[in-house]
Amino acid sequence: MSASVQRVQLPDNCDRIAICGGPYSNFSAVDAFLSATASITHRFCLGDLGGFGPHPNRTLDLLRQAGVTCLQGNYDHAVGHGLRDCGCGYSDPRDREFAQISYDYTYAHTSPDHRQWLQQLPELMVLQWRGRNILLCHGSPDVVNEFVWTTETDDAQIQDFLTRYEVDGICATHTGLPWIRHINSPGQDGFWFNVGVLGRPAHEGKRHVYYGYLTFPQDAAGPTPELVPLTYDVDTVTTAMRSEGLPEEFIASLEQGVWTTCAEILPTAEKQVQTRFPA
Repeated sequence: MSASVQRVQLPDNCDRIAICGGPYSNFSAVDAFLSATASITHRFCLGDLGGFGPHPNRTLDLLRQAGVTCLQGNYDHAVGHGLRDCGCGYSDPRDREFAQISYDYTYAHTSPDHRQWLQQLPELMVLQWRGRNILLCHGSPDVVNEFVWTTETDDAQIQDFLTRYEVDGICATHTGLPWIRHINSPGQDGFWFNVGVLGRPAHEGKRHVYYGYLTFPQDAAGPTPELVPLTYDVDTVTTAMRSEGLPEEFIASLEQGVWTTCAEILPTAEKQVQTRFPA
């Protein structure tokens, strides 16, 4: 495992945790997530706190003040260490151009205190929970910016991750599209859980975003992943985006519920505007 792995022991009386991914400086969606999960003691964010949206310090303030435990995504690593780009993994020139606009804005508007904090976040986290181990990562357990798509990932690959990292489930976010896969094989059951992102819609033609729960009742064999759609005040964040001079393409994505940028990375099936969950 990575040297920056962090182990967290959850208490035996914990029955549910909340997990979000990719806030992307969408402070309005983050605020809605914090309100929706206010009764949950243990909350986690899988990284990419900045990017795409306006006023990155607002999102960072919200998450840190709420005590949400955060991982370091590729964006957080880049901003924290002052790198030249986000390291998002895009291959299309237009996608890279928009990603650079987003990164340059985010880096310039993230305070030194927050940059230092981002620099120190762990890359991987293992939750130890009543005899079960759940791995939290950003892209994949192996590579922080690896895109793990449901249509291009077979059960054998997920089983390999589960076996090599000796865990019962894996939660990730980097692709931005939510999905769940349960693995049932001799000697080991497990799951892959992409919790989606708070920062932009899931290319469904709908404005809502997603986060997730892991629920582990006292009489259950292990935790169960659950995706949750989240509505939030879109207009507040898009007004701020226009005020900050961010691209209209970013704004259109939130208003229309589709990916208007950074979509060339999507596999053919994922490029279709369709309901992601339930499938």
